[in-house]
Amino acid sequence: MSWYAVEAVDDAVETTRRFLFPFGLVRWAKLALLVLFMGGGANAGVSVPAVPDARLGGVPGFFGGRGVGTETGSAAELDAGVSDLLAGTPGDWEIVALVGAAVGAVVGLSVASLSLRLVFYDALRTNQVRLWRPFLERLRQAVGLFAASAVLWLVAAAPIAVAVVGGVAAEGSTGWGPVDSFAAAVGSLSVGATVAVSLFGAVVVLLATLALRLTYEFVVPAMVVEGTGVVAGWQRVWHAVRGRWTEVFVYLAVHFFVGIGTVIVEAVAFVIVGSAIAAVAGSALLLAAVPLGGLGALVATTAGAVTVAVVTIAAVVTVVAVTLPVGVVTRSYLIAYEVATLGGIDPELALLHPDLVPASADVV
Repeated sequence: MSWYAVEAVDDAVETTRRFLFPFGLVRWAKLALLVLFMGGGANAGVSVPAVPDARLGGVPGFFGGRGVGTETGSAAELDAGVSDLLAGTPGDWEIVALVGAAVGAVVGLSVASLSLRLVFYDALRTNQVRLWRPFLERLRQAVGLFAASAVLWLVAAAPIAVAVVGGVAAEGSTGWGPVDSFAAAVGSLSVGATVAVSLFGAVVVLLATLALRLTYEFVVPAMVVEGTGVVAGWQRVWHAVRGRWTEVFVYLAVHFFVGIGTVIVEAVAFVIVGSAIAAVAGSALLLAAVPLGGLGALVATTAGAVTVAVVTIAAVVTVVAVTLPVGVVTRSYLIAYEVATLGGIDPELALLHPDLVPASADVV
């Protein structure tokens, strides 16, 4: 019996070759831009808490310098801090504004990066690399994708966060009643109950992580194929895979090795290019140190510090620019593998443009 996830390994090679070649400078430049800035993936998603970090309560000047969870924190002090904030203390409002602006910026950049990811899939669907119009057209889908990924990240992180908080509180009183009560309740559990709760938390993390991966690797292409949102995309993918979980497990296993292979290729390219650029940058600094009065002048003088900064920035930009084409190839191959597998499981969700489908592929 053949597996679509195994067959897709070779099919993705041919798809990548057809997608990237013959070489076109403009096409590759656009793809490099997408690879550089697009977000997504199980280890690349960005989630933002729904509320500011509670540690802001401990920042001097915020809530009158009285922090929630500090030794002096209490309900009365919290009420007094809120009153101080509502009174319009400039420093407090400035912090709130900065936090709000930071959160807004992170959310906006995350949505934009996810929209660029959708643009990449759109390029595979049309075999045309366009940026601006698909980016705008996919923004609404990107917003839903960000919301779904944020929820899944929070669900996956919640058991870990609870375990960490409980462990810290168990070491000593935090001064915050709810946390101390939670630690006391956890400490009173029997060994069997503790093991059961730990296993439940592990299952929650595992399922949330699996859902997050399937969202980016299967649901996203389904959204592009059918022009739907993330919820409808999940319903469509669930309908496709619910009777083929063996295919999904084989896919996850093969994808692991495919992903390791792409990481090794990128790492080797980075090491080779980085070593060469580092040698050139070091030589440039040595030459620049001569007229400045020696190596010590590179850190002891303003001119030397500026020289080091310029050379470092130039080296980093050069490494990124030289290794980015490798990233274009590896990312194109990895995504082509994912969509080829999904197309094999359900031909109605086949994303690839007919010109990109290998002749040997059983995809219609």
